[in-house]
Formats: sequence, C-alpha cells, structure tokens
Amino acid sequence: MKRLSKAVQDRVGRKGPPLLQDEHVPTSNDKSAHSSVHDLEQVELQLVQVLKQNGVGEICRTIKAEIDTIWAVQSAFKTLASVGHFYFSCGETVFSVNPADGFYDSDGLLLALFALKKFPHHREVLFPILDTISIYAKLDVERALTFCAIDGGVDLIMNCVRNHYDKPNLICMAHDALGSLILNDDIRQHIASTGLMHELVTLLDRFKSNVDVSRALLYPLSHLVVLREMAHTFVDLNGIPTALHCLKQHKHDQQAAWYALALLNALTTSDSYHIQLIGTVFSHKGVPLIARAIAMHVQVEEIALEGFQLLERIATVSQFFAVINRNHVLELAYHALSLYKGPQYTHTRLEIKKRVLTFQTCAIQDGHAYAMQERLTKGDCILYSIFVALTAVAAALSPYDHCTHHMTQALTASLRLPDTFPDTAHVWMYLESAFVSSLFRPVTPDSMATPAMMDGSNVLLGNVLLHQRRLSVVDLTEDKTTSDIFGVYMEERGYQATLPPVQAAPGLCHSAKCVLAQLRHSKWLDLYTRSVVIEWNVYNAALDIHIAMTLSLDFAVGAAIQTDLRATPAYFNVYRGVFLTSALFYVDMGLVFFTLYSVWRAGGKLHRYRQYYFFVGAHVMDGLIVVLWLGIWCTRLHYVTTASYSLMVQLAGPTYVSLRDVTSLAQQDRVLFAFVSLVMWLNWTRYLSSHHLRYLLCVLEVPTCQN
Repeated sequence: MKRLSKAVQDRVGRKGPPLLQDEHVPTSNDKSAHSSVHDLEQVELQLVQVLKQNGVGEICRTIKAEIDTIWAVQSAFKTLASVGHFYFSCGETVFSVNPADGFYDSDGLLLALFALKKFPHHREVLFPILDTISIYAKLDVERALTFCAIDGGVDLIMNCVRNHYDKPNLICMAHDALGSLILNDDIRQHIASTGLMHELVTLLDRFKSNVDVSRALLYPLSHLVVLREMAHTFVDLNGIPTALHCLKQHKHDQQAAWYALALLNALTTSDSYHIQLIGTVFSHKGVPLIARAIAMHVQVEEIALEGFQLLERIATVSQFFAVINRNHVLELAYHALSLYKGPQYTHTRLEIKKRVLTFQTCAIQDGHAYAMQERLTKGDCILYSIFVALTAVAAALSPYDHCTHHMTQALTASLRLPDTFPDTAHVWMYLESAFVSSLFRPVTPDSMATPAMMDGSNVLLGNVLLHQRRLSVVDLTEDKTTSDIFGVYMEERGYQATLPPVQAAPGLCHSAKCVLAQLRHSKWLDLYTRSVVIEWNVYNAALDIHIAMTLSLDFAVGAAIQTDLRATPAYFNVYRGVFLTSALFYVDMGLVFFTLYSVWRAGGKLHRYRQYYFFVGAHVMDGLIVVLWLGIWCTRLHYVTTASYSLMVQLAGPTYVSLRDVTSLAQQDRVLFAFVSLVMWLNWTRYLSSHHLRYLLCVLEVPTCQN
C-alpha cells in the first residue's frame, strides 16, 4: 500500500494551524521547489487539505455552476479523480471521512454523466470524467446505484468508445468505469442486454492482441457472465475461444489473467455444457492454458483461488481426467499449499485443500498418472540431501586417495619398464637387470634390512610368480603338455616358474638372478611363447596397503613384444586403525541407515505402483540407486570375508599368494560407489525440483493452441 511522505505524515498528525496556508501555495514563479519530491509533497498536502475540509462537495457545486466551461469541467474532474485515487490508495488509513459521501451527496455521478453527454467529442474532458466515475464507483458500491437514475447511462459511456474507436486509452478508461459500476448487482441487472454483450465481445475479438484493452474488456465481462442469459449470449458469440486466446497471449499480466479466469469460472457455474466447451476448445488445449496461467501467478491469492476452482469444475468431468493429470494440476495445487503458510492464509489453504481431493481423484482414476506422482515432502528432500552429503563425505574420507595413487605410480615407475621389447633377448636383459634390481635389493652384512625390503617402506611379500602360455609345435593350439623345461602346466596360469627373494645357502641356485639365468639357458622363452605374466605382491608399511603387481608380456607374431604393468591396491583395513575412532566408520553407518530407508521407500512404491513401476523414470531411478547400494554392501561384506586374517598369515609366508580376488572386489566396490554417487547427484536435481519447481511444466512456453 502506498505510504504518505514523511513531511505529509507530520503535517497530518499535527493539531493546530491549517495544513497549507494560502500565502504558502506554490506558484509557477516559485524558485524554491526544485526537486520532484518537494512537488509531490505539495500535491499531497493539497489533497489532504481537500479531504480534511470535505471539499469534494464544493468541487461538485463548482462543476454545476461552470458546466459550460470546458477547462473548468476538465480541471474539476481531474481534481476529483486525484482525490479519489489518493484516498483509495492510502487515505483511508488517515482520514475518517470518505470523499465518496460528498461526491454522491452533491450528485457528482449525475454531473459526470451529464458532462459525458455535453462533451462527447472532447477527449481531454472524457478522460478525467471516466476516471472519476470509475474510482468513486469503487469507493462506495452501494451508492453507485444512482447511475440507474439516468436513462441511457450505459449508452453515454459506450458512446465514448463509439465516437473514439481508434483511441485504445479511451476505450480502456470507458470499460474500466463500466466494470466498476457493474460491481453493484442492481446496476448489473439493470444494464445487462444482448446488445451490450455483443458490443463487448466484438471489441474483445478486435483488440485481443492489445493487453490494456483486453484487460479493460475482461473486467466488465467477468461480472456480466454471472447472469445466466448473458453467459449463454457470450458463449453463442464464440466468446470462450476469444477469452482463452486472451489468456494465452496475456498470461504474463496478472490482472488480465485474473479477469480471464474469473470470466471462465463464472461460465462454468451457469451451465455444465460450458465446462465441456472450455475443456475441448482448441483440441483440448484449454486446461493447459489455464494451468500455465495459474502457475505463473500462483503466488497471487485471487488468481490461485479462481483458477483452482475453475480446474476443479473441469476435473469433475471424467473425459478430462487424463488432461488434468498430464498438466500436473495436482502438483501445482501441492505447490500452492506450500506457498500459503501462516494464519493469514488459513482461508486460502482451506479453499485449495477442497480442490486437491478432486485432483487426487483424477490421478487415482488414471493408474499411470497415479504412479507418476512423486509425493515428495520437504522431509524427503532433506533426508535425500543428507544422503547425498554423506556420500560426498565418504568419498572424501576414502583411503583410496591421492597418496595411494602417487605411491602406486612411484612403484610402477621404479621398474623402468619400456613399452616394447624387440625380441626375447631384450626381455631377458631387462629381467636380469632393472627388474631384479628393483625388486631384490642387495643387503650388506652389517645392515638391519632384509632381502624382502624394497625402496622406501615397500616390502616384497613371498615369491615372484612367472607363468607363460605357449603354442603347440604341431597345430599351433595351446600347448598343455608337461615338460621338464617349462614345468608343470596348470589350467588357470599355464607353465609356472618362481623367483625366490632369499638365497637359502651358498652354492644353491635359490636366488632370483640364478633362477633367471637357468630359465634363459633352458630357453624357457622361445618362438612358441604366446604370453608371459609376472605377478608379485608388495606391502607398503607407511600406508598399510597391499598392492598386487602384474607385468604382462604379449608375444605377437612377427612384431615387437608389448608390455603392460598394473598395480592394484587393496586396503585390508579401510578404517586405518581402531574402527571406533574412525570418522569413516560412522559415515558408513549413516549410509547403511539411509540405504535401509531407501529400500523401505522403494518397496512401498513397488507395492503401490506395481503395475506401472517400471514405466516411470523417477521410480526406476530410485530403484537403481537402491540396487547399486545393495550391491556395494554385498561387495563389502564379501571383501571382509575374503581379506581375512588367514589370508594375511599366508601373505607373510615365503610362497606367492594371489590377491586377485581381494583386488577385484576392492576395485568393484570403488566402481559401484563412483557410479551410484554420480546417479545420486544427477537425481538430486529431481528432488529439488520436485519440492520447489514441481509446476515447471505448467510454465514452459510451448505452442498449445491455434491462433
């Protein structure tokens, strides 16, 4: 509501001398009033003086005396209109006297109609007269009944339109005055006629692209169609498509949308046939137009109440169930309920709640649409946000961090493995030099180190296992025969050989270099070797992590030997110490709780929407998240049972123990966790939009009707 300036407030609240003395009235030659703020205060003070001295009646008597003078009539009605608007906007909070009393007591409305008749072609006079009629009809609706005392009063107002058909501003002013007069039920009954309705609909059809004229015409029409006969006349004149077209073009304008919805709502009360017309016009595009208009101005109580009442009446017809569901009317109503909170909106909430039941009935009647309902509350959105946040925290606290990555990178770099070898001779040279020196460090007699210790805090666990697969000399298939040269054949690994890290006794060939020399001398690698895989395990004491190392050599026919080196880490204790002191443990417990909660919600949805569950993307996404989390927890349980204490005891022994199962489970856990994190972050936007922007589809600008 407009507020008076501080200077005017001080003067209004002061008891004593008059507000504005005659000698202090600003003149055109006054050089002291330079700012527009000062000018505004002076105008307000003069209007306050008129209101406090009840000068409206005196102005009306002046009009009666100077009715033949155009400039006097124009100036007087401008003053009356200014006083009326001033009181309507802020004066009622300050003044106890309504200027409408003096206006009607002095026959101001009759004077205005007489002036319209006397000056029908003077636009500069018609504007303040129509403005005065409009504002004073609003200030006192009951006393506006004086309008009926003049025969042909409607014609006097409509003549302003007929005589100035090319002046949209004047047309707007005339119909605004007509709409204000029609607020009185008796005036509405008195002036309602088929001719007037025909003229208004014709004007609306002609000026429907002009937002100001459309708004001004929809104003009186929304009140006239309350009468049954006028409603039928409006429909017969093809008024419903015209009104919907105005709603489509001017849905961004609050008043135009309000008047259009009120007009359509009034039509549905007079005849149920009109509901069919509104729903089926433009190939069933009426409901989308109405829903979009409501969604754009859902925060305006009048539009929300009129629109939902209109949609409720449309939703009572079974043939419109599907279109109501497709346009997310139920979500729109839920969103409106979330907006209107507090005791001041109690009535609005109750009215919208009445409509929600009808929209829920539409959804229940359509199984697919019922399954499409998200039914997410603010609590669901908060819980899911916490779930996502815990997932991010778990990723940040994961032991597989940059330190682990840099350690494995350093371990692979220390082997100095080239990308290719030209022949087997270079392979033997690499194994006997760089490979052996990286894995088997020389130990001096006075050192406390052991032969198993590598560089840094890395320790070699057990033997180094070599195994190769060969081609048969006869038919080039895989050679599976047992040979003294290549060793015993095993189905999973092929021919095996081991490199011991410790020399057992002097003179015995139990060192890695000696074994490699023997294998080279016996031509363990030849033309029929297809691939060689070397596996060994490393333990890093600083990070308490086991690394499974795999060096692969691919012997291609007639080409260079391709190499590949992989280091796969695995933490046997992901909590790095006592689990009760690890923050990651409590984060995992929270993730377990939210996983169980998600399973419960997904199970409820599956039971409720079992026929359409897998046809709704939102439900499938929730089910996918549940399946991924269950897969993660099953993988972790399997990992705990696999990476047991007995396996750690075996790793401490002198023989090679494969970590393939442990590392594959650890890698599978990381892949599943990364995938479910990505899905949950992408799904998070749906949860946010479900609570705050569930009516977005109603606002999207799409071609919905024909011009």
